[in-house]
Amino acid sequence: MKRFAFVICLCFVASGLADEPPRSGRSFDVPADTPAILLADQADNRIRLFDPLATDADQATLWCYPADDQPPDRHVPTDAKRVTSEGVVYILAAYHGRVRLIRFRDQAVIKDFPSLGSCHSAELLPDGAIVTANSNHGKLRLHRSAEEFVDLELPYAHGVTWDRTRNCLWALGDYLYRIDYTAGDLVIDKKFALPISPTGHDLFPLRTEAKLLVSNNDALFLFEIATESFSTISELEHIKSASQHGDGSIWISDPQEIAGARPWQSDSVLAVRPPSNNKRYTRDGSRFYKARWWQPVVFSYPEAN
Repeated sequence: MKRFAFVICLCFVASGLADEPPRSGRSFDVPADTPAILLADQADNRIRLFDPLATDADQATLWCYPADDQPPDRHVPTDAKRVTSEGVVYILAAYHGRVRLIRFRDQAVIKDFPSLGSCHSAELLPDGAIVTANSNHGKLRLHRSAEEFVDLELPYAHGVTWDRTRNCLWALGDYLYRIDYTAGDLVIDKKFALPISPTGHDLFPLRTEAKLLVSNNDALFLFEIATESFSTISELEHIKSASQHGDGSIWISDPQEIAGARPWQSDSVLAVRPPSNNKRYTRDGSRFYKARWWQPVVFSYPEAN
């Protein structure tokens, strides 16, 4: 296994899912409350779950797809989410031109659908369909199979998340959209103007509250569903991903530019709330696009057994 180092700065699923055979002989079980971070790492095109507190670099990677001893994927990953269906944990991985549903326990690829080249994020719907957000193409694509899909025009489409309590899909682009799916089709129900500029980027729910983390080119906001209002969390620009730690703190993929990386890539996650926290975890050599705390997303799916 390739060795790497961590720098810690304290100054600062659904119906119809097939029961595929295992992809490998490995078996994984990482509890939902494990303080680990799920990365869509473009340095080696792997989805990686790592423990930022591990003192032994060889033990820091808890799960990796493809495995470190396998060739890297030819598709560039953009997002990875922990999703659940019928008591089973999966990783939903978005790539430029691809979306995959990977069973966590054995890395079996359950669904593997072509998408558009600007695919930025994806969501698993209750009936097993998958939605991808495709930014440059300005579309949400509803995938029913590898061959069957329908598109919904949505300018600057970057993020999607399912709301199981309200039985709707939230999508982020030039607006924050609430989308109806009760009849099996994506129908825009309402849209909310974004603060400052119409450049929505990341969309992810809080752990237990009915609130959504929303980033655009200008800042990170919290959208409270009950009041349909935004409040500012951080004024840092160009935040690519955000999530909530188990202790309630809010973390982002650090937008600070790093030598040799593309402007959208990072090697660190940074706490932005509470502001006095200022913790940072760095994985040397990573070039991840999005990174999120390993967590049950009960906003979207019933938790695994």
